[in-house]
Amino acid sequence: MRQNVTCNPKKTRAMKFDPITKDIYTDKNEFVKTMNCPYKMSWDNLEVTNLALRKCAKCDHLIVDTEIVTDDDLLKMVRQNPNTCFKIDLNQHNLKLISNGILEQK
Repeated sequence: MRQNVTCNPKKTRAMKFDPITKDIYTDKNEFVKTMNCPYKMSWDNLEVTNLALRKCAKCDHLIVDTEIVTDDDLLKMVRQNPNTCFKIDLNQHNLKLISNGILEQK
């Protein structure tokens, strides 16, 4: 399945991520999805397709870099394809860490 990805770092807002439950939310607290990858692939070991996407050799899915897309776009992608895979770096600029819905200090 082809993914349309909007790469616009200036428009990215701070999505929320709970590293314990692996749940992703938009900045408006709308649930996006729970991260779940049985392969635990490293971003550097994925096939580069463009700036925002890489391809997994194990499952053949495209993985979207959440640092360079808006959380609204992530939500749209998951609605179109619930199996969409994401890469999250806990240090990325557009991410707020939460725990049980409570914002953690970064």
